[in-house]
Amino acid sequence: MSLKREMLTEAGITDKTVIDNIMQAYGAGIENAKSQIKSEMQAEADTLKGQLEQQTQALKDLQEKEGASEESKKQLADLQAQFDQYKTDSEAKLAQVTKTNAVALALKDVGAYNSDDLMRFIDLDKIELGEDGKPVIEETIQGLRETSPYLFQNQDNAQPKPTFSTAGNPPADGGEDLSAEDKALFAGFDSV
Repeated sequence: MSLKREMLTEAGITDKTVIDNIMQAYGAGIENAKSQIKSEMQAEADTLKGQLEQQTQALKDLQEKEGASEESKKQLADLQAQFDQYKTDSEAKLAQVTKTNAVALALKDVGAYNSDDLMRFIDLDKIELGEDGKPVIEETIQGLRETSPYLFQNQDNAQPKPTFSTAGNPPADGGEDLSAEDKALFAGFDSV
């Protein structure tokens, strides 16, 4: 609400010079308030402009970094792909080595002359490992026994086991062809 001369006369001030002085003081106060508000508004506008410039610069920096960020993201994706490929290859190689070692160990027990030679005849890609980690190679070994028996030791040609007698050495022919007389004679020598 603004101050008017009529309001002052209604308030009981009749001297024109006093009314002029009051109005002049009121006008000066209004002008002072306006200039103060204007300066505050200008300061606030300057502050906002500064913040806007800072935000604009920050946005430009981020846009510049976004290119670098995109490049970093691409490099990270490439490294991740290389890592995944390396991991897959390593797992496959480990599985192959595990299978090879399991088959080589199992071949030691099949009665082959040379398990390394026998290993060359086995297609490892066709061999599966059982739940216990042992290879399932019985059919393959049986097939190799039939097609290449020279790789395996003959089960029938087993070395005879020596027999020992507590009463001395037995005769070379086992004593079965001796006459009763010879047997008695030999029996006498054993008691001496």
